[in-house]
Amino acid sequence: MKNVITMVGTSIFANYHNDQRDDIYEDLKDTSLRFADIEDYEEECQELKREVIEWAKHKEDASAEIKSLLKIKEELKEDRISVQLLATDTILSPLAAEIIKEWFEGKEGFEVRFEKEYGQDVIKGLQVKNSKEFEEEGLITLFERIKRIIDQNTQDVIFNITGGYKAVVPFLTFYAQLYAIPVYYIFEMENELIKLPQLPIQIDLSFIEDHFMAFEAIKPDKEKKSNFPDKEKFLEYLHNEKNQAERIFKELQQNKLITIEDNKVILTIYGRLIHNKFFMEKATEYQTLKGTFMELKVFDYFYHRYSQAKDINIYHSKEFKPYEADIVIENKKNKQLEIIEIKPGNRIPFNDIKDKKIKGLLPAVKKQYPDYQLTFKVYLYHKVEILNHLKEQMRECNQLAKQIMGDNFKVEWYWLKITNKIYQAKELIKDTDIILISVE
Repeated sequence: MKNVITMVGTSIFANYHNDQRDDIYEDLKDTSLRFADIEDYEEECQELKREVIEWAKHKEDASAEIKSLLKIKEELKEDRISVQLLATDTILSPLAAEIIKEWFEGKEGFEVRFEKEYGQDVIKGLQVKNSKEFEEEGLITLFERIKRIIDQNTQDVIFNITGGYKAVVPFLTFYAQLYAIPVYYIFEMENELIKLPQLPIQIDLSFIEDHFMAFEAIKPDKEKKSNFPDKEKFLEYLHNEKNQAERIFKELQQNKLITIEDNKVILTIYGRLIHNKFFMEKATEYQTLKGTFMELKVFDYFYHRYSQAKDINIYHSKEFKPYEADIVIENKKNKQLEIIEIKPGNRIPFNDIKDKKIKGLLPAVKKQYPDYQLTFKVYLYHKVEILNHLKEQMRECNQLAKQIMGDNFKVEWYWLKITNKIYQAKELIKDTDIILISVE
């Protein structure tokens, strides 16, 4: 069964008013009135609701939403469709949603849902009186609600954008393009149902990967705006060279992904949607696959480097239960052991390095190789130079390792400079691709 998410406007009242000329509608259509004001107008709302329900009950064109839903069911050739109504932060839109839900009661093939409260199907902040509130609260709350609807339902989702504010349409359309959701609408005064084509484009999410630390600094789940960086601080997350950081910053602004508000850098609504798309689809499975691939590339580099050395063994994913080292280079003759970890330079998992590698893996290796001189090396693969502001956390790791393994224990950090070609099977890592990072 298809799940049709439908924005609700006030066309049912406008159509009724054109027929009946109603003073109550004139009073309630004031855009400054919000859903929170509904208790002050409860009597008028109930009277208007009774009149409109009676007027609309036999009219299939009573509202844009009713007409479009009937057309969508016909177009889909489905026995039943599920309809989720979403209302704006006004008095009339939730009232219209209640009337539409009641109109479909008893109609075969329709299951219509609407919960008239903030946090459910009345979208707080989704109004046109205050543009800042519209974008910062209304649109964000709308897409959070849509995500919950999608997560809670196994049915295929469809957007019906016929009703509701026209200002919402571009954002819903963009969301639909991101997640390949079909979009339907009917032009006003027309009966033809239009399905928006899925554009033959894909959003390139690699720029989030390339500048992961910067997007982490302004990720949507930060509780307070004061926690966001100012521009100068944000530039440090983009590039070590300020002119390059400024260039990237300008590009992100021009692409409408970031903006400055109250001297803080934040994501725009488009930026939030793309950021969420990246973390939903790529941040875990994709990064795991990529990390394994890079481990094999580095292993291949060392294998060829020491292939003629008789006293050197190289291991990939060597177990020191319950831990595992990405690569181990064992020099039997000199009794030296290199423990090598391969990590993404755009999102260095410092907590993982501290807790699992330094506190867990290194003592386990020492227990198995008590007579060997150990060195811990971390290779950070990234297209651009590792950011300077991360060196403080590297120093913290070094200090922790010395506390656990002894003052003479060595930790070395390397920048593994890569390009997109590295993911081609024949592309090899070269000596010039490996650069020692000066941490101290």
